[in-house]
Amino acid sequence: MTSATAPREPVQYVTIGIDREVFAIEVAIVREILDLQPITRLPHAPPFLVGMIDVRGQGVPAVDLRVKLGLPAVQATAHTRIIVLDVPQQGGAMTVGVIADRVFEVTSLDERGLETPTQVGGRWRSDCIQAIGRANGTFVIIFDIARLFAEDDVALLDRAEGVS
Repeated sequence: MTSATAPREPVQYVTIGIDREVFAIEVAIVREILDLQPITRLPHAPPFLVGMIDVRGQGVPAVDLRVKLGLPAVQATAHTRIIVLDVPQQGGAMTVGVIADRVFEVTSLDERGLETPTQVGGRWRSDCIQAIGRANGTFVIIFDIARLFAEDDVALLDRAEGVS
């Protein structure tokens, strides 16, 4: 058996809750998960860019995933978390904090069990969905992080990092 045909290990994901849905972010790009902390607002920032947070002395832009997905913002709860990501970009990575309603667990999803998302519309932006899997008897929607942070967003977030 060659390496091209060898079975691949299931990929691990952090599962998070946004509204009533369960989303997944590949563990490899998750730097850390934080409790909600003070956020410094940025003037004239788009609604999804809620401000800057301090992560061990580094200014990191914070993005509200609800708003980024086209859902209304809500008040934070005791379950609200900030997931600090190192988003792969050409020539490096961009550090971003994404705000989620809650974090569930780290789980493995077998690539063979993933399905391509259908384009039937919905309550949130579906262009940033890579695949749909199943874990613990429920559907898990896997983010396409590169699409979630499209080029224009990257330029905006880079400028926000420069403010800190």
